[in-house]
Amino acid sequence: MAVRPPDDVLEAVEETLAPARKVMVGPRWAGRDQWHVTLQFLGPVPKLAPVVDALAEAVAGLEPFRFQLGGSGAFPNPRRARVIWIGARDGAGSMAGVAAAVTGALAPVGYEAEARPFRSHLTVARLRDPGDVGPALAALGDAPVGEAWTVEEIVLYQSRLSPSGSQYSVLAALPLGV
Repeated sequence: MAVRPPDDVLEAVEETLAPARKVMVGPRWAGRDQWHVTLQFLGPVPKLAPVVDALAEAVAGLEPFRFQLGGSGAFPNPRRARVIWIGARDGAGSMAGVAAAVTGALAPVGYEAEARPFRSHLTVARLRDPGDVGPALAALGDAPVGEAWTVEEIVLYQSRLSPSGSQYSVLAALPLGV
């Protein structure tokens, strides 16, 4: 389950990443088709209908909201990073509310939430071995990335692993507040 930014924001992400890609060649930088804000990772979904039904009911009561990307960071930390991300400039609380609604709806159909607290982010790179990503984070900076947009739907993706990274296809798009 995820939120996909609009094309103009994805273009801004691309522009923001250009300097970071130049200063750090070690990470595997994600491509535009892989960028989204994950709400919950599900793993294998043997029966799609119960998942879609639970999600549709959960998001029907949620209102669309404004969200903007900005700032950067790394998991678990910048000195031993495995993931580089762009975070939330505005709307993090609303995105966390949607994530909580998603995890609450999916628990009864067999998908438990992660133990780690939710943090709105868009993964832009992964490292095979933990490393210091300070130069990349400095290049990414803390400025807003693209314009704020209204989040109006969540998307259930199917991911397929490939040598070039995960490939995503949409299984369902569910509007908020409908």
